[in-house]
Amino acid sequence: MKRMSQLTLAGLVGSAVVTAWAVPDATVKVERTAGYFSTATGYIGGEFTVKGHGATPLPTAWTAAYSPLARVNGGFQSFSLERNESINGSPWHAYLNTAAVKGGTGGGSPDPISIGTAWLYKQFAQGQLTGYDYTPGPNRIASAQALQEAIWFLEDELTSIGSNPFISLVVSQFGSIANAKTNYSAATAGFHVVALNMYGVNKTTGATVWTAPKADMLMYLPDGGMTFALLGGGLFGLYWIRRKD
Repeated sequence: MKRMSQLTLAGLVGSAVVTAWAVPDATVKVERTAGYFSTATGYIGGEFTVKGHGATPLPTAWTAAYSPLARVNGGFQSFSLERNESINGSPWHAYLNTAAVKGGTGGGSPDPISIGTAWLYKQFAQGQLTGYDYTPGPNRIASAQALQEAIWFLEDELTSIGSNPFISLVVSQFGSIANAKTNYSAATAGFHVVALNMYGVNKTTGATVWTAPKADMLMYLPDGGMTFALLGGGLFGLYWIRRKD
């Protein structure tokens, strides 16, 4: 069963939301690199490469925790949280948050990241995901598709899934699919994974185009007290979050 629960920080929102959400945490380019993603017709999943836009690199903290195995062309590799939203090109204004904005086909709006998704992505980002082939080419493409589908299943973007090695991993880690689908919390998990909420940019003025959100990406941050400062306005932008039961 899914139900809505009020975020305890909602009382802190007020005027802080306006200023926090007015300035993006970074302006980025998102692309897919040959040998790292499926080219099947209609497939819109990762791996995606998240890079700085133009001459501006990503903030140093955004890539500090990534293994070289999960970094490509100056960016980091990521996966989509929403199966029904695509993304390509640039620029996009990226805001750090704890949930996907619209939640895709099966999630709430917004839709918090599940603990299973966060754990799998942490292992991937560290270059330590069991069963993932990090060598670019056909085997990495197959691994990327399997991990993307596992993430979509854990985020309720897929209602069923066949044999998948990464779903087997989270069941082993958390005891059940239901447990793996519960909401992720950095405070209890002991590691820091966030959603990058992506919005369009008015190419004339540089302003954020709030009416055109694109597929939200995952990002792994260094552990430590700096993480919550890095979350900026995104955390306060959540008036309501969905709890998965």
